[in-house]
Amino acid sequence: MFDLGWLELLVIGITALIVVGPKELPQLFRTVGRFFGKIKAMAREFSQSMEEAADESGLKDATKTLNSITDLHQKTKLPTKKNLEQKFKEKINPIQESIKSTGNFSIKGDKLAEKKINIDSKEKKD
Repeated sequence: MFDLGWLELLVIGITALIVVGPKELPQLFRTVGRFFGKIKAMAREFSQSMEEAADESGLKDATKTLNSITDLHQKTKLPTKKNLEQKFKEKINPIQESIKSTGNFSIKGDKLAEKKINIDSKEKKD
């Protein structure tokens, strides 16, 4: 609880023995033990009352509902995204094909590049 080692407990015990005296030391330890027992009981009672209040207010039910919604969202998010991408690609495919058919553009992956037209060679042909 307080993260005290054996050395710290020994120093506290020796200090208490010197300050209180050997006759009253057992009584002091009993009193301190009762005090910490009461503190633990109060903390346990507080924790139980907070849990009861959360149950009464419906916080646990709301948490369960929120978790189920989150799970549902995770399960449906990926298929929806894939369907959307597929539909988009179906719509964009004819457009890409018509762009390719002109011969003025090249499509590599997601990039569209205009082909360079050599004007000198065209003029020589004419």
